[in-house]
Amino acid sequence: MVKAADAEATNSAAPNAGSTKTIRDVRIEAEMKTPSTTGVVKLDLIRDENFVRGDAVGDQNSAPVVASRTGGVDLKYGQTLQNVVRFDLKEEGNHVLAVTVSYYEATETSGRTRTFRKLYQFICKSSLIVRTKSGPYAASMPTRRLHKAGGDAPLRRWILEAQLENCGEDVLQLGLVALQLEPALTYESCNDWNDDVKMPSSATGYGSKRPILHPGEVEQVTFLIQETAPGLQEEDSGRIVFGVLGIGWRGEMGGRGYLSTGKLGTRASR
Repeated sequence: MVKAADAEATNSAAPNAGSTKTIRDVRIEAEMKTPSTTGVVKLDLIRDENFVRGDAVGDQNSAPVVASRTGGVDLKYGQTLQNVVRFDLKEEGNHVLAVTVSYYEATETSGRTRTFRKLYQFICKSSLIVRTKSGPYAASMPTRRLHKAGGDAPLRRWILEAQLENCGEDVLQLGLVALQLEPALTYESCNDWNDDVKMPSSATGYGSKRPILHPGEVEQVTFLIQETAPGLQEEDSGRIVFGVLGIGWRGEMGGRGYLSTGKLGTRASR
């Protein structure tokens, strides 16, 4: 698991006050090198609207940044262009963010294109360790329903337990912890602070009742899984696959993280 994070890259290009030079067609490009990729991943940049106006000498609130005809941005003296790079960190290890800035520097008589590149290197570490175990639920349950076909084959139930250990250096508040199950399965959360069973696209839905984990602390969560219909497929090895467990959290500074496990399951009872 890896902590989820945002990387910001800010670059300015402007001539000195009183200079006849102008800066045109400013472009910012970003790419990420991750531990598991041999190449690079091109990243989309989001323009920070707080930095597309103002900062021109003598007028802090007017003088908007002008888009050039070629798709870049023209900057007057004192203006700043800032873009934000967002990238979901999904693995541990060394990451390198490369930011390339190009612009056309024009004078009254000539001009030339300039380019510079900056590298930002950082290491991602695990924030959570997840340990799971599962097994069949008690066979004699008075509320157990029966398959319609055959009438005497009970719907199977299992208990899935997971220990979530904060292995990082920061305090974490758990968010939504939910299962995404295979077809013909449903589940109930046995955790009173985790009553939303929908699988999130990102870590959301935090409340004051959600556990807070200091470094080294462990929280145990439990789920009751049940068949909804006959026909649940087993692997050739006799293993029943449940699905994946998704876990969201928030750090002390409000940063959000999210991870999902590999496919969880159990051995079929014979």
